[in-house]
Parts: sequence; structure tokens; C-alpha cells
Amino acid sequence: MHLPLGTYAPQVTIGLVSASRDCFPRSLSEARTARLLGEVKKLGLDLVTPQGEAAVIESKAHAKDAADQLNRAGCHGAVLFLGNFSPEIEDANFIRSFRGPVMIIAAAEESAESLAADRGDALCGMLSAVMAANKRSLAHRIHIPERPIVDAAGGAREICEFEKILRVHTGITGATLGLFGPRPRDFETCNYNLASLASIGVEIEEHSFFDLVTEVREAERDDLSDIVSSMTKEVGDIPEDLAGRLGAYERAVLRLRERFTLSAMTSQCWSAQEETLGHVPCYINARMAGLGFPIACENDAYSLTAELMGQYASDGSVTVLDLNHSIPKGFDKVTKGLPTEDLVGLFHCGNTDPARMKNPALKHQVIMKRLMEPDGDPDITRGTLEGQIAASPLTLLQVHGQGDALCAYIIEGEFLGVDPKTFGSTGVAHVPGFGRFYRHVLLGRFHHHAAAAFEHVGGVLFDAMKLLGIETIYTPLPDGVPYPGENIFRR
Repeated sequence: MHLPLGTYAPQVTIGLVSASRDCFPRSLSEARTARLLGEVKKLGLDLVTPQGEAAVIESKAHAKDAADQLNRAGCHGAVLFLGNFSPEIEDANFIRSFRGPVMIIAAAEESAESLAADRGDALCGMLSAVMAANKRSLAHRIHIPERPIVDAAGGAREICEFEKILRVHTGITGATLGLFGPRPRDFETCNYNLASLASIGVEIEEHSFFDLVTEVREAERDDLSDIVSSMTKEVGDIPEDLAGRLGAYERAVLRLRERFTLSAMTSQCWSAQEETLGHVPCYINARMAGLGFPIACENDAYSLTAELMGQYASDGSVTVLDLNHSIPKGFDKVTKGLPTEDLVGLFHCGNTDPARMKNPALKHQVIMKRLMEPDGDPDITRGTLEGQIAASPLTLLQVHGQGDALCAYIIEGEFLGVDPKTFGSTGVAHVPGFGRFYRHVLLGRFHHHAAAAFEHVGGVLFDAMKLLGIETIYTPLPDGVPYPGENIFRR
């Protein structure tokens, strides 16, 4: 989804409709719905409700009218609240007629005193409603929370979680990614299958690297003082020649973003970009991440998709990092006592939002200089952003092709806020269960990049991925539960 700069997630509109079986009092659903809406209001969320008789679905006509009203209101998703047992056929008719995802929740019984006259039979009604939807091949449109039987306060919390899930679903199904140039030869594992990304609604636009170069050459004629001033406020003085190159690149990226209405982009980077444009793109990528326009490295469309998922889920800036290096024993007092196999050095050249780092500084890419400028001072390999990624929660995620579909992984941990003792945009992370997860899930299924969100958003991402149609989602297994093929005698 093409968002305004400085915006990290789409705003979504949610509708709510109640339902009542004709042998139950409609007033029971109406009263429970009113209490639910009151609790939702307390959490700062406004919902769209159908007007008239369709506010509580009792008939096929009600179901169609309610869906039509919510569709016309532009609702991205809807909550179907079973205020009592509910009419399962009409429940399914509503889901079929509404064009977006639907969360189903059902009203829990409210007190022992109410069971005699005001019992709603939520357990029974939920079974019937979901079965009716499944029989009509609507399961892929439905989100069912882990605790679908709710009181008013619990229902309000689930609706707020559904809003976060909808942000990911809405953003991804409306995303257009711009890829500039071919995938670098030495990054074969970053290759992608177009059909697998199209399966969740992501559009890919492949553009020539020359399109990017041409736009940069045009931008070099501009007054770039505003961009240079902004950069120096972040990282201090920048050599004049480098400031001009970086400023022109940023101006070009922003113009391409608008011209093609892109949600995110990536470029060839290694190594034509340096030789042609005279700098690495890392710092500008970092600045764009800070504005909600992530730019992945090495034309990695899968990581770019995962970055957007993480951004929409966390409503904040994200980055892409290599699952890069192990952390030696005795590394730091903070890491003492933590399993070394669950410590990971996360690194990339310098594409992380400066606001996520401690004392970021503009540097050169050490590995590239070794290859491209072995003698003398760095020139075309300048432009990375180096520094320690600050302490924060962490969610690592990735998607990858599985035939013409996608599989994914999600694992949570935290950046420890310790000196990484190396170059690049780097952080030391503790990711519980990482060692086993790396061996039995990642190896052979996923490449070396991972999207990183600076919040714990695994729950939102998992449900959003399911709603997007990703059937295989790998998550860490607890101690004592072996992965398929794991040698339990070696543990």
C-alpha cells in the first residue's frame, strides 16, 4: 500500500454486526452488542454498524443488507458477533456477501443468574456458524481468535487485535514493490518466484537499473541543500562530494516512489550501484526505512515483503538484517548465562533507521572496499550507516517460495543493547530457541536475510499470515518437543 511518508501502517475501518437465532430473543443480542460496543469505545476504536433491522442478522435479507452497508462504508474487515446461538446459514451468507475478512466471536454467558432465561449458547452457536462457513468454502476469509467466546471487555480486546491483523492484510494485499535492476549473481538465494508473492496479493514491478541511474542523473541537477541539511543533522558533517551523491540518490528514490506509487523498493546494490553512482545506498535506505518506505538489499523481494508485514504489524520502522554471526562465549557480562546457541549477531551494511541505533555514523562498507578499493582511501564504497542497534524487543520474520505459494517463519527475542564489537548496522540479540530453530527450520528452507521489527508482534503476524493464505508458518517449538527429524539422542 502506498502510504504518506512518515506513516507506517494503513488506517483500517472495521464493521460490526450481531446475529440472533429466531428462537432466541433478539433483545439478548442487542443488549450484549451494546455492552461490547461500549467496551470498544473505551479502547479508542470506532466501529461501523449496519443501520435498521440489519444491525442484528436474523434472516437472509438481513445478512445481505448488513454486508452491503459495510461494503459501501468501505470496511476493510468485519466482526460477526454471535450475541446468541445465531442463524448459521445467515452467518455464512453474511460472510459470503461481505468482501473483506471476517472475525467471528461469540458472547460468553454473563452470570449464573442469567442461565435460566438469558442463555445464549455460544459454544453451540460458534460450532454451527463456523461449520456453515466451512461447508461453503469460506474458511480462508475467517479469523477466529484463540479465545473466541468472550465477555464484553474480552471481545473489545480481540477487536483491537483484529485491527492490527487487518492492517497487515490490507497493506500487503495492496502492496506494490519496485525492483530496480537484476538480482546480483552472488546472492542466488535472494531469488524469488513471482507467483508465490502474487498468491498473497503482492504486486511486483521490475524496472531496469538504468531507470534508477537516469533518475539519479536528473536529480543531480537539483538544489539538494534541504536533503543534505537533514542528513548532517543526523550524522554530522558529510564530505561535499559524498553529500551530493547521496542527496541525488535520495531525491531519485522519492521520485520513483511517487511515480510508480510504490509501497517499498529494492535495488541491485552489489556492485553495479557503487561503480555507477559512486556510493553504497545503505544510509539512504536507512533514512527511507525511518519514513515508512523500506528499501531491501540485493533485490530481495521476499525480505521486502516480510519488512512490510513487520512494519504494518508494529506500526513502526523495520529493517532487514543478515542472520550473520555467532556470539563467542564470554562476549559480554550481559550475555553471561545465556545459551550461546541462542545468541545471534544480526548485521547489515547500514540500512537501519538511525532512530533505532546508538550514535550512528556515516562510514564505508568494509567488505566492499576490500574487494573494490583495496588500495587507498574509500570512495565509491562510502555511504553505510554504522552503529549499535539499541536495546529493544525483536521479531524476526521471513517469507519464502514454496512452489507457487509461500511459507514463512516468525521468532521473537530482544536486542540486548551491548556493544557488537564489529562494523555495520549491528546488534547482538537473544532469541530463545534460536539454535534448534536454525538447525531444524531455517537451514535449507530460508535464505540469510530476515526482516526485523522492533516490537513483539509475532501473534499479529501469525494470524495475518494465515488470513493471507500462508499455510506453512514455522515457529519455535518448546523444549522437550522435537522438530521433525531432530535427533533427540543428540540433545
